[in-house]
Amino acid sequence: MVRSFKVRSAERDAQTDSERFGSISAAISAAVASVQKERDALRGRVDAARDLASFVAGTDYEEYLTRDARDASMIKEYESQMIAGEKRVQELESQLGSLIAVQEVFSRSFPGMPG
Repeated sequence: MVRSFKVRSAERDAQTDSERFGSISAAISAAVASVQKERDALRGRVDAARDLASFVAGTDYEEYLTRDARDASMIKEYESQMIAGEKRVQELESQLGSLIAVQEVFSRSFPGMPG
């Protein structure tokens, strides 16, 4: 006895495709959201460090000449942290740009799919 060849229904294929591509889309979206959240939180901390450094630095014309060692040390630490923070923010911006490009390629490659 020969069995006839059957394919799944179009509805089942559409459901399978939607589930498959939905998981990819969700992973990309989660990565985008994670990068944005880290970038935004870090940006806030860098801005706060900048504010603290400017407060410690003071506003007098030649205050740097009479600044005590503790304040100078604090300013150096804030500067170091701001530089590291700015570097990381730039890395996150690059990651974000790449992930958004992946989302766009995904949307163009699989029109009608989640994403």
